[in-house]
Amino acid sequence: MDGLRLLTPEFLLSGLAGLLLLADLWIPPRHARVLFHFAILSAAAALGSLGLAYSTPSVYQGIGSLWVVDPLALFFKVLILATAVFVLFLTVDARRGDDEHQGSYAALVLLAAVGMMLLVSAVDLLLVFLSLELISICSFILVGFERGDLKSTEGALKYFLFGAFSSAVMVFGLSLFYGATGTTHLLQPVPQYGYAASIMFVLSCLMLLVGFGFKVSMAPFHFWVPDAYEGAPTPITTYLSIAPKVAGFAMLLRVFTKLIPHPALELTSLFTFLAILTMTVGNLTALFQTNIKRLLAYSSVAQAGYMLIGFVTCDAAGREGVLLYSLAYLLMNVGAFSVAVAVGNDDGYGLEAYDGLSRRSFGLALAMFFFLLSLAGIPPMAGFIGKFYLFAAAIKGGWYTLAIIAVLNSVVSVYYYMRVAYHMFFRPARTERPTTTGLYLYSGMAVALIGTFLIGLYPEPFLALVRASAGMLP
Repeated sequence: MDGLRLLTPEFLLSGLAGLLLLADLWIPPRHARVLFHFAILSAAAALGSLGLAYSTPSVYQGIGSLWVVDPLALFFKVLILATAVFVLFLTVDARRGDDEHQGSYAALVLLAAVGMMLLVSAVDLLLVFLSLELISICSFILVGFERGDLKSTEGALKYFLFGAFSSAVMVFGLSLFYGATGTTHLLQPVPQYGYAASIMFVLSCLMLLVGFGFKVSMAPFHFWVPDAYEGAPTPITTYLSIAPKVAGFAMLLRVFTKLIPHPALELTSLFTFLAILTMTVGNLTALFQTNIKRLLAYSSVAQAGYMLIGFVTCDAAGREGVLLYSLAYLLMNVGAFSVAVAVGNDDGYGLEAYDGLSRRSFGLALAMFFFLLSLAGIPPMAGFIGKFYLFAAAIKGGWYTLAIIAVLNSVVSVYYYMRVAYHMFFRPARTERPTTTGLYLYSGMAVALIGTFLIGLYPEPFLALVRASAGMLP
């Protein structure tokens, strides 16, 4: 029972999501904004309960039977809940097909967040699998939520098929893990196990990597990404591009740099190859996209490749780099998608919708320009600081080739990010009508922009935060 106290935020959020589902039955669709306000307050309440874990670690941090709550888990839980709040803000002002079942929509966003919060704390493979399934089921439904849109249905179907395949592979890996160790618990028996000599054990870890690779959109398990991102309602695209990715990276950090370090399995070359493949495939494919959602989808694949550099080094510097980049990635991606929602509400998601945006809505164009600079890793933005720490970790660990390839990939990414800027500032506007933006959309965008500049110009407090959060129990 003591261990259950560690999951107070998850229980609180699950209960509030249940209330939201009930409220959806009674509140008419024309009052859908009330449901979103309730969902935002629910996520904020869960964030407040995480504050208890930070303020009284002796009570709210520790090891349960199947989970641990440590600084690493708390850091990623805050990122996940912050993403949920941003996404709900975007949804309030996003154009929706209809206002029916918006309570169920908001509840699914919260329940997916619960699954991710459980995932970042899990130290038993059965809980890992159940958490991934909770995330997946909520995500499949949310991607296909626009039932009248064929692209939404197509994206949900492809996402489901790839998700089912990765789950099957992961279950097989889990059974092999149990066969090799006699347990599914990650804490106790593994360090004593002579796993490097066991083919079955290494094979099980590779299959688990497939399951995690699907969640973080790692190449070659990324094929679902462009279609799911394009078909999903844009706030859900924002959610999928951030929250499951950072949750998956948190789990990868816990498993493959702490509990079962990949150098002990002689898998460092594989992680290096995956990092190079993921960033290169993402960047080269993004060059040819003419839809902003697909462009940002492939961009997110490339960003996953940069974050994998922190796993290759498998040291404290690499872990801190992953944490810092996750924080920067949240802010700059939320910002870029906020602008995409604002433009998409009126003009759709083709790149031509950005023609002359600077003459119609200069503030919006300027904000998008800063977010794109940050995604490209141009100083003095947050993305530059994040990439600097990841690349520095690679150089410090002697992975010079990996660092050079990562820098070259960043140079390639500048081209397609600046192509959007070219449309905004140098193409004639197709209409003089300014883009309409709601208060919630502006608020989310403003917070993301301030955070993006703050990390870039004054990174010391954030570096101290990630150093304090990189610690893991036990």
